Amino acid sequence: MLKQIEHSLSELFSSGKAMYGCSLYDFRTKESFTHYENETFYAASIIKVPIMAAVFAHAFEGKCRLQDKVQIQEEDFVPGDGILKYLSAGMEWTIYDLLVLMIIESDNTATNILIDLIGLENISAHMSGWGLKKSQLKHKLQISPDRKPSELNVITPNEINQFLTQLALGRVVSIKACDMMIKILKQQKMNDLLPSLLPDVEGPIGMIPNWEAAHKTGDVSGVEHNVGLFYFPGHTYAISVLSKNVPHRTEPRRIMGEIGQLLFNVSR
Repeated sequence: MLKQIEHSLSELFSSGKAMYGCSLYDFRTKESFTHYENETFYAASIIKVPIMAAVFAHAFEGKCRLQDKVQIQEEDFVPGDGILKYLSAGMEWTIYDLLVLMIIESDNTATNILIDLIGLENISAHMSGWGLKKSQLKHKLQISPDRKPSELNVITPNEINQFLTQLALGRVVSIKACDMMIKILKQQKMNDLLPSLLPDVEGPIGMIPNWEAAHKTGDVSGVEHNVGLFYFPGHTYAISVLSKNVPHRTEPRRIMGEIGQLLFNVSR
């Protein structure tokens, strides 16, 4: 299947001015497509995916419960994505609620609270155990913008995609945890990259959808990422598309949208 669109994928990546990295895997045919798959990219909000898994691991080890409540104080609020910063200080949220907000709303305040709860070193240890060696968590979000390159959160397309593959196979923490994490990722509210050109999911209540995506986006100035699991009739893909030096957001949105459309069409 991927052999049929390999040339088209390569042409799409060369059509832009930004640098793109990609790792793509078809679970049915076992085919792969890669493009600068071992290049490091600034992680942006993609780092929230392994953070989520580390929280599940923390709970699995009995060190917390997903229904435990955390009170959010005024000093916890940080700028950027998310809704918590607009709400009242002193409110209590369950750890599970914070996980959902971190993923589907990309909430930075929720993310930092979870990093503090689990511990940056513990998260890093889990990431290393899952094969994320070059991909590293070095800092919380929206705290200090002036960092050296060695102090940045970074990821590679290959490592993130290998992680997503293991997630889909139920090999991260536990099968139950993987199922819960994928269900959270399927609630993603930011769908303007890989899913943007996919057909609308329409039909009678209860109909099996013609596609689903369990995915996460990430963006800062000059960076647009989208990684996830894409479920089409007969085919499931793990795909990670990362970028750097993006001149304008319209470029990666065009390229990634057409990639999603290609995968949908070749799977029919």
